[in-house]
Amino acid sequence: MRISFERTGGFANIPLRAEIDSAQLPHERAQELEKLIERARPFDQQTQSQGAPPVADDFQYDVTINDAGQTETIGTTDAAASDDLKLLFDFLGEEALQKLKQR
Repeated sequence: MRISFERTGGFANIPLRAEIDSAQLPHERAQELEKLIERARPFDQQTQSQGAPPVADDFQYDVTINDAGQTETIGTTDAAASDDLKLLFDFLGEEALQKLKQR
């Protein structure tokens, strides 16, 4: 599974981006990612509606997941995301930060 993750906004508006390949993660982290995706059901999410009012300092997430030939892109904010989706975003953010540290 390959994931393109981007988080923008927030108080400082410092973007965080990463390409994450589950095949390159340690086995335990790859399993955790699979479980988070199963719970969050990102393929069943709808992109945040354009009419939703913005929330000051809210994070905006743009995530593309490519798994088994299926590709789905999700665009949402903290305020609009489900709790399970937020847990997935937290995990992806941790992985993105790890990639930054390795540079």
